[in-house]
Amino acid sequence: MRIKNLASLLGLAAAMTGCGLFGPTYSKPNTDDPKSFPSRDILATTESANLPAMAWWKSFNDPQLNQLIESALRNNNNIQAAIGNIVAAQGQLRSVQFAWIPTASASAGYNSTTLVGEGYNFSATPAYSLNIFQQIRSQQYAEANYQAVRAAKDTVRLSVISQTATGYFTLLGQDYQLQLQKQLVKDLKALLEFAKVQYKAGYFSLYQVQSYQQQYDSALAQIPLIENNIVASENALRVLLNQNPGNIKRGLKFTQLNSYGIIPANIPSTVLRNRPDVRQSEQQLMAANANIGVATSMFFPTISLSGTEGTAAAALSGLFKSGTDYWVQSAAVAMPILNFSIYGQIQTAKGQYYAAYYNYLNTVRSAFAAVDNDLSAHQQSTVSLKTQIEGYDSSKLAYKLAESSFTQGLFSKPQLLQNAVTMDQSALVVQQSKLQQLGTIVQLYQDLGGGYSYNNFESTNKFGDGHDWD
Repeated sequence: MRIKNLASLLGLAAAMTGCGLFGPTYSKPNTDDPKSFPSRDILATTESANLPAMAWWKSFNDPQLNQLIESALRNNNNIQAAIGNIVAAQGQLRSVQFAWIPTASASAGYNSTTLVGEGYNFSATPAYSLNIFQQIRSQQYAEANYQAVRAAKDTVRLSVISQTATGYFTLLGQDYQLQLQKQLVKDLKALLEFAKVQYKAGYFSLYQVQSYQQQYDSALAQIPLIENNIVASENALRVLLNQNPGNIKRGLKFTQLNSYGIIPANIPSTVLRNRPDVRQSEQQLMAANANIGVATSMFFPTISLSGTEGTAAAALSGLFKSGTDYWVQSAAVAMPILNFSIYGQIQTAKGQYYAAYYNYLNTVRSAFAAVDNDLSAHQQSTVSLKTQIEGYDSSKLAYKLAESSFTQGLFSKPQLLQNAVTMDQSALVVQQSKLQQLGTIVQLYQDLGGGYSYNNFESTNKFGDGHDWD
């Protein structure tokens, strides 16, 4: 087949792409994006430029957190599986793209005639089976599917970043919680022992002793649960890093984590267009639209060209000249006459497009709602944390005053120990409140699509079974 004829065919195909001859033209749904989010975070200070590439976790200034996320992005099994899906989708796309190129069947033989002498001969006959309408739409479908798979990989990366950050913050929070819980148990034990002595002396009732015993037992029972949670948190992080169970190195202490000034300011709603699940949903919609064309194209003939170069070229030259002998005699023969199942396939494709359309709208609406919820949650949790810290500061001051009064003989030991218990319990509330606030920061960046394109290389790791990828 001559190159110029194939080029002419491709040019004709491109010209026909814009018409509705073989399926609907894709039109982006109108979602009436709001100019801004109803909920405003007055504590937001960080610039929001290029959120997909923003390594927002570095704002916490914890080298260990940075190292964990870098390692997870390189080694996480789910990311590698998603990259494998990209390789497969890319192969499908190339298969469709290369379908324009004819195949060739080869034959060889031994010639021993007296006229030409002895020797081997070789011949190659090109074969081309062409449905131009189906080819174009199939390529559009494969391209959209490929882009959807790439967006799915970005969604996985975004999730891995969020899970790693949340897991690390949770681990640090649990370390601090264990420390505070042990201090609470120590103070409750001292209070209980003093109460038992006073009960024997007739100064305390049995009810008071039992009340202190109950508080002590309840607090003590929390320690093994916290220790088990620490092991579970470490193992969860190790799975994200593609590692077996073991310890996780810590960086900053929980109290050293700065959770203020991390939220981006002036966030336009258009940033959600870069959110990978939104991109994936739109590409799926585009694929569904193209698939209608694939089904519709079955009404058109499939042209089979085979023979020598000259024969194929001649047939191709008259392919789209209606009324030619080739069109009438060859094309019509391959046309699917009275194939009513095609109508069912078209209806199926349209139903899939309908579902993909409303799935896309739901994805966009959910993205808007999630970010607005996150902005509100972060502001309210930060305000709540500030109140809890003020309460903890008050309990510390009360304990210091009680300690001074106890030294001067103005306060009893039970009063001093009760102030210590109150301070311990207040510290635990602050710990939980700060952990919740950190969680809202991570959730907001995930819903904004922050950081998924950071060091985003679609490189494959070697197989762990001794076989190299290449």
